[in-house]
Amino acid sequence: MGFRIQNNIAAMNTHRQLSISDANVSKSLERLSSGYRINKAGDDTAGLAISQQFRADIASYKVASRNTSEASSLLQVAEGSLDQMGNILTRLKELATQASSGNSSSNIAKINAEANQLILEFDRIATSTEYAGTDLLTGNLAAATMTGTIADASHSSEVTLKGEGGTWFGATSTGQINSGTMSAISGTLDQAVAAMADANNTWTLTKDGTDSGFTVSNGTATYSATLNSATTLTLTGMGEDAGDIVITSSGMTTTNVTADTLVLNNMGISTATVDAGTTAQAWTLSTSSGNMVLTGADGTNQSVAEPTAGGTVDFSNLGISFTTGTEWDSGDLDGLTITTAGGAGTSMTFQIGAENATDNQLSINLSDAKAATVGLVSNMIDSATKAQTALTTIDTVIGEINTQRGNVGAYMNRLSYASANLSTTIENVQAAESVIRDVDMAAEMTSFTKNQILLQAGTAMLAQANMAPQQVLSLFG
Repeated sequence: MGFRIQNNIAAMNTHRQLSISDANVSKSLERLSSGYRINKAGDDTAGLAISQQFRADIASYKVASRNTSEASSLLQVAEGSLDQMGNILTRLKELATQASSGNSSSNIAKINAEANQLILEFDRIATSTEYAGTDLLTGNLAAATMTGTIADASHSSEVTLKGEGGTWFGATSTGQINSGTMSAISGTLDQAVAAMADANNTWTLTKDGTDSGFTVSNGTATYSATLNSATTLTLTGMGEDAGDIVITSSGMTTTNVTADTLVLNNMGISTATVDAGTTAQAWTLSTSSGNMVLTGADGTNQSVAEPTAGGTVDFSNLGISFTTGTEWDSGDLDGLTITTAGGAGTSMTFQIGAENATDNQLSINLSDAKAATVGLVSNMIDSATKAQTALTTIDTVIGEINTQRGNVGAYMNRLSYASANLSTTIENVQAAESVIRDVDMAAEMTSFTKNQILLQAGTAMLAQANMAPQQVLSLFG
């Protein structure tokens, strides 16, 4: 009995080893036939995930490479048109020079007729130049502009009163904007800034014939000023809220107030710019831990260190910057709201990378080159005097077209580097993906041969193991 059991165990062990060899042969066959080391998640879960992401990126990079080629094609179309428009301008300059001379009076009508036709062709080229249905030179791809309004500022701004001799009757006092709102200042951001900067001027304060009535003027604008008591002066109509500007001075009187000056310092912001990259929404200023924070309605924000008075605050990530007033103090602008809105024009953005990020995209802007936009009009050289003026106009247009062509050339050069970088990236990422996923054919062939030998040997040994129990029959003679 013991003889039979021991031989059965040997057969089972041989069968198990044979199964392992068979599985290894099957795996080697799978790898050799597919060319991949990883054919299913069980082969290498982490490797599969990494290589799959690489594959997606490679596919995206290849499309991005085609995008750069299309962008270059678009620019070539635009550059070809601008070249011919430049040739037209050269001829127009020639005609204007001819028409400007007194000896051309008898032929000026013919010269003007040719010029009119050239201007029509200049405009036709500009309006008909397109790529994939998109106009290129009509302003359709002009850089977007951003404007904004400043409103609802619940902050304080200092003001200083000055009288004859630089003081207000022997004393200089400061006060604050009453209730501090600026909702009446509106229009574009530039207009709002101009309105606030206007208050930095020197204003002349004069009596209007009554004990409490005064006027304040900077030579352009005039507002009424009312002395409500011996200590409070209210300036109305200054573009603020219903309370306008209220200044309190303990030494104020109603006597001898003639041609004295009132200097308003620091209305918060003296200059401001809004870039095209800014998102159209409302932005609110606040102060936190020594930083000035600009927060958009969508939660987007940027924090920068608070500047000194008269310093520049640049929220570069958001495209908004401004300069504080000379009397600015920490927190003065808390609550100020800047509302930005997109203007006309839009760029064409090409995806030249695999991610949704600005550094994976290239925006192309092409200015409006239509004849009327650049200043070319009919009959602009129908007299010697107009032709002389046209010489300056044409020179300006030539400069604008040259600038446009320069921009196109810069884009094309940039795209050539982007295309070369993408080619290198595709090559390197493919190599990285291959290292992870592709099979080493030589090593796998060696493994396959070894497993084949083990499979054949295991099969033979299993046959021997199965035959061993038959020897017990010899005991029966």
